[in-house]
Amino acid sequence: MRIFAKQFITMMCVLIVSFMVLGNMLVFTAFETTMNRETGQNIEEMKIFQYAMLASLQGLPKDYQAVDQAAAGIVRSIQQNLYGGQEGIVIYNEDHKVVYQDDSYESELISKDREGHGGIWQITVWNGHHYLESLCEINSSAGNYILEIHRNIDYVYRYRDRLYERYRVLLIVISAVFAVVILLVSLHFARPIRNLSQAARLFADGDYKKRVREKGNDEVTMLSRDFNRMADQLEESIGRLEEEARRQEEFTSAFSHELKTPLTSIIGYADILRARTLNEEERSRCANYIVHQGRRLERLSLKMLEMSYVDQQETVFVPIEVSQLIRQIKAMTEAVLEQKDITMSDEVEPGVITGDMDLLLSLFSNLIDNARKACGNGGEVFLSGKTQEDGYQFVLRDNGCGMPEAEIQKITEPFYMIDKSRARKEGGAGIGMALCQKIISIHRAEWRIESTEGEGTSIYILFPAWQETERGR
Repeated sequence: MRIFAKQFITMMCVLIVSFMVLGNMLVFTAFETTMNRETGQNIEEMKIFQYAMLASLQGLPKDYQAVDQAAAGIVRSIQQNLYGGQEGIVIYNEDHKVVYQDDSYESELISKDREGHGGIWQITVWNGHHYLESLCEINSSAGNYILEIHRNIDYVYRYRDRLYERYRVLLIVISAVFAVVILLVSLHFARPIRNLSQAARLFADGDYKKRVREKGNDEVTMLSRDFNRMADQLEESIGRLEEEARRQEEFTSAFSHELKTPLTSIIGYADILRARTLNEEERSRCANYIVHQGRRLERLSLKMLEMSYVDQQETVFVPIEVSQLIRQIKAMTEAVLEQKDITMSDEVEPGVITGDMDLLLSLFSNLIDNARKACGNGGEVFLSGKTQEDGYQFVLRDNGCGMPEAEIQKITEPFYMIDKSRARKEGGAGIGMALCQKIISIHRAEWRIESTEGEGTSIYILFPAWQETERGR
């Protein structure tokens, strides 16, 4: 059963039961009030009748013989004057014999125990009618009598029945009106839950952009807010997984391609050497191709091993003097830069950074090697270092060919090369910048690359402020 149906049925049951209890209480109270009024009026009328009859009996002569006949006449006269013959009256003598009775009504009130009571009353049903009976004693010098008055009170019960009838009609009308109102209210309150359920289904079907509207501050709104927050997190996680899968697929494809090209060349030239009779020059050329492609595979494997080392090796960070780091960087890169007559200058302030010396040397050697590949013969590379408030910043600039701004975000992906022919000619495999990205991340540093085509590239690396020696990954 849906929640709006449960809410509707529950509210209707509570409403109907409440109206039934309240309505019955009101009808019963009205009936009881009317009955108490009739009873009080009946008792007052009996007292008046009792006093009038007592006064009349007291006026009879002491030696009057026909007292019963006189009592009957007195009752008849008083009844006509007070009630106009509307009430039923019975007079009993001391022996409980009927002295006067104006109708055929049979009452059992005379048989009730009256000891200690001046009068009694009760309600009885006779021949399908309701009667209010009351009885009292009249003790006079002429004789003792018992007065009984009974009146038909069907109108009181008819009044109660009319109240019940009107109440039932009113209950039906109110229930119908409230049923419509409660149904609309239940549907209104259940709408956010329906929207949430629809959003969940769409999200499960792959629509990760679907969100629910947050309005108000109730529990359903809190649930919607939590759903949206969960959806944001899931969308972000799914996006990361999809991006990771894309990169993994591209990595596998690029890696396979990088292996296939040199292997094809090696196998091809080796097959030529095996299958043909070549002169010394041709044999030397084939051997050179095989050696060249083999060294390319060697560089690729070394880069892959270096990336694996970075991912798996537990590093220990220690404070490193910047001047010491620069000396080793220049010693490592001097030979390769001389091959293209590239000049490297530096302007570095004294300072200390926290890191792993081997990883930092690998970082800067890869960056400088990329600068070498981008520069023509006689190019320039400039390395500067300066202490900042939040750490130590290196800036590496070259006056090479530069690259488009759209390519900057892609160069850290494994095997990505802007100019594949130039990169392979220079001995690149497209892994260096991916390796740099990992080293930067391990050192909790930040970097930014700025480049302009035809002018060169600038790389900014900010290492966080030096702290106590800490353990890396």
